[in-house]
Amino acid sequence: MKEFNAGVIITQTATEVLRDLRPFSDRQGEAIDSYLHDLLAQAEHGGIDPGQKLWVLLHDSTAVIPQSAYVWFANLESSGFGLEIRLVEEMESKASDIDP
Repeated sequence: MKEFNAGVIITQTATEVLRDLRPFSDRQGEAIDSYLHDLLAQAEHGGIDPGQKLWVLLHDSTAVIPQSAYVWFANLESSGFGLEIRLVEEMESKASDIDP
């Protein structure tokens, strides 16, 4: 988990916590699994309030999400967490990198 914390890009808005996992390239699925598992562990110990914000994990089309991530996701959702695993298309990503 420490290696994923070091490279993740986190953006917070009034309603969302976005974690951009695309910098992990071929390990995006592993990062998604790790974050969801860690979030579930924190939730089970009362370390996170589930209703405050939507938790969003961003990935690109190369991510291979392991089955265990879907289990963590379902457990978190049933605990009241607002979650989304969001695919960011390459063109969308490049367009956001352009300064007007």
